[in-house]
This record gives sequence, C-alpha cells and structure tokens, in this order.
Amino acid sequence: MSPRRKIDSTLYLALLGFFIEKPNYGYELYKHISNDTSFFKIWYLKQSQFYGFLERLFQEGFLSQKMIEGDQYPDRKLFTITPEGIHQLENWITTPVKRGREMRQEFIAKLFIAKNLYQGKIAALVDNQLALCNQWLTEQDQYLSNETDQFQILLIDYRKKQIKAMMDWLNQVNF
Repeated sequence: MSPRRKIDSTLYLALLGFFIEKPNYGYELYKHISNDTSFFKIWYLKQSQFYGFLERLFQEGFLSQKMIEGDQYPDRKLFTITPEGIHQLENWITTPVKRGREMRQEFIAKLFIAKNLYQGKIAALVDNQLALCNQWLTEQDQYLSNETDQFQILLIDYRKKQIKAMMDWLNQVNF
C-alpha cells in the first residue's frame, strides 16, 4: 500500500454534465467524450475507469439507470441524471477547488462544463476561485512572516508566484 495519502477528488462529477441534455448509454457517451469533445484533453479516462465512475454516480444517486434489452446487441444500461445529480453538478460547478494543483484538471473541467451548460455560473466560479486564491496568498504571507530558513522563504515565494499566475489567468477568463 502506498504511504501517500489519497486525495479524494470530485473531478468525476464533471461527467454529470454530459447527461444534462439527454440520457446516454455508457459506450456511446465514452466515444462521444473521447472523440467529439476536448474534454479528454483535460482528463483522459480509460474506458474501465469511465464505467467505474458511472457506477459510482449511480450508487451515489446522481444517475439512474435502466436496462435496455437489445435485439442485435447485448443489453445496455441507459443512464439519466437525477434531480440530486443536477443539484450536485450545479453546486460543484461554482465551488472553488481546494488546492492549487487541482486548477489544471478539476477547475478546467468545471469551466468546460459551465461554458457548455451553465454560462451564467462562470462568473461565480471564477469569483469564488479568486477569493480562495486571495486566501492562499494571505496564508503564504503569514508563513513568510515567521520564516527564517532561506530555502523555506524561497519555496514560499515560489508558491506565491504560482498563486498570482493563477489569479492573472482567472482574471482573463471571459466567455
């Protein structure tokens, strides 16, 4: 077992966005996401991972499923987003990511889904993330005020510059 603590990501909730407009079969949706969208440039999923996340979303009550019998193909599951799933997706969209390293995937996934389905929530997403970035900067300033080790000072400076770069980029988001 790895000594690293597992970070519980909510990135899989982005998949709910692909069920807003219509119910989907897993295989067709996987093909659509991987071939017809730029979502896989944000988050590449193996097909087995994708099905695992669909099952998780079903188990959590965010998707319902209906078995459709096939005449010329095996039985398939048709997934539909539930009211709880819509509520979860809408909350997820505007909740800022908790760590800077989540900006590259999870924040971009939120922006992708919001751009396509919830344009009115983009400003809240960006504003909420900017507020959290400001909090991160304040925390780094507090660490810096008590630090005497040159390496730690250098590290804190690096983190502050990363946060400022994120904030500069966030201020350019305009859809």
